[in-house]
Amino acid sequence: MSQASGDKKTKIWDAPTRIFHWLLAVLFCLSAYSAFQDKFGIYADMHQNAGVAILILVVWRVVWGGVGSETARFSQFVKNPADAFTHLKQMLAGLPYTAVGHNPLGGLSVVLMLALLLAQTAMGLFASDGMIFSGPLSREVTGALSSTLTGWHELLGRILIGVAVFHVVVVLLYWLVKRANLIWPMITGNAVTQGSESAPVIKPGWQALLLFIAVGAVVCLSIF
Repeated sequence: MSQASGDKKTKIWDAPTRIFHWLLAVLFCLSAYSAFQDKFGIYADMHQNAGVAILILVVWRVVWGGVGSETARFSQFVKNPADAFTHLKQMLAGLPYTAVGHNPLGGLSVVLMLALLLAQTAMGLFASDGMIFSGPLSREVTGALSSTLTGWHELLGRILIGVAVFHVVVVLLYWLVKRANLIWPMITGNAVTQGSESAPVIKPGWQALLLFIAVGAVVCLSIF
């Protein structure tokens, strides 16, 4: 797609947010794959370690959504459902969306994904198949509660796979139908914006790293 006169290349995504996005995708694939394997040896370890890593990433992202770069903050992209519905109608009508960062519909999807992943990983800590595999906190609850959480964990896992597939399909539709490449900006951090739009405030990476170390320490100390 050619760059119109007056447009400019703008840094819209910080490196920590981009690393979070792709690392989460890899860990989710590992977690989903191992979930359908026999829980012997490597697959049990893969599933548990991927789940704990996802939990750390999600908690970090929630905190970063409050103190991080402008486009990473929930206050910047989380709108009410009416705004998301309006954006959907504009998109179907072929009208462009010019704001920097997530659109209202994408913002709601981010919140939904984070909420589902947080619930999924939290339940996984207490899950157990009663034979081979047990979550690190499964002994902290009764067997009946662990069994219930295991059932919900398995159901939500399938729902999350469906949500992830839907997310990929929507991104591809944006690319093929709207000619809007949402993948490349999440790789490079840059996107073409209108000249009248100001560049978002990007926080330094060391702040995100210190926050990640702190979150990781708290989560691991709480689990193990």
